[in-house]
Amino acid sequence: MIKFTDEMKERLGSAFRERKVCMLGTASREGAPNISFRGSLFVFDEDHLATWERSFQSSVDNLEENPNVVILYVDFSSRLGWRFYGQATMHKTGETRQRIMERTIKDELDKDPERKGYGVLIRVDRIRRFSGDEIVQER
Repeated sequence: MIKFTDEMKERLGSAFRERKVCMLGTASREGAPNISFRGSLFVFDEDHLATWERSFQSSVDNLEENPNVVILYVDFSSRLGWRFYGQATMHKTGETRQRIMERTIKDELDKDPERKGYGVLIRVDRIRRFSGDEIVQER
């Protein structure tokens, strides 16, 4: 089981407000990469991160074809960050989607006034520092 530290929980949950970088890396079935900024990202539970997907662009197509993802969080001012590797599942309807939406920051939901977005749940299997290859945790 992955154990998110209190610092990870705080930093990820406040990244948008603090203007820190959070990015989602995906790849198509054929391996074509895509990277996108995340306005909402938070620790959902002991094993998962969550984000609200409202763009309906390449990330959605990639997630439907290939669930392998990486999340990058970086605070350049303190030179602190992590890479979270795992498997994503999209929740277009249902209780999990609702729970993710309820915990998504208002600024992000305001960009999706009709609430057409999806909840994305990412089961984290490995955490590494943002620079170098040091593994912080692994499932």
